[in-house]
Amino acid sequence: MAHASEKRTQLRGLYVYQRLPMETACKKVGVPRSTANRWKQEAADKGDDWDSVRAAMALGDDNFASLSKKLLEDYLVQHQATMDLLREAKDMGPMQRAETLASMSDSFNKTMASFKRLSPELNKQAIQLDVLQRLVSFAQAKFPQHLTAMVELLEPFGEELAKVK
Repeated sequence: MAHASEKRTQLRGLYVYQRLPMETACKKVGVPRSTANRWKQEAADKGDDWDSVRAAMALGDDNFASLSKKLLEDYLVQHQATMDLLREAKDMGPMQRAETLASMSDSFNKTMASFKRLSPELNKQAIQLDVLQRLVSFAQAKFPQHLTAMVELLEPFGEELAKVK
């Protein structure tokens, strides 16, 4: 049974943290896809949703953060350009100008709200994972003699964190 537990932990790590496709992770660990699906479902039944943690990892990923910032920046540039055009438009009446401003305001509010509320649960998990990663980096730098024990604790603790809603 310990062998299966070790493989399950390896599979979860490959799928969640390295974000490998499930099929690839199964091949690396040497388990059938049906076994992986069962393990994943059993974990979900116990509150450890591998897909949520995997998505949270993506949220914490620098590439995702960069993409989000770029999208927001692009939106704000377009918003400002439209405001400039509106300011320069001489053929617009006050009602048309007011309607355009109201529409832009609504768009701006919705866009900002979506960036703030991308997914509170995933954002919470991304923060948890970031703290764990920072703890590991700190331990590597300051207490390398404790890394073995830390690794032994962090994987099951990560699973416990994933259960917290």
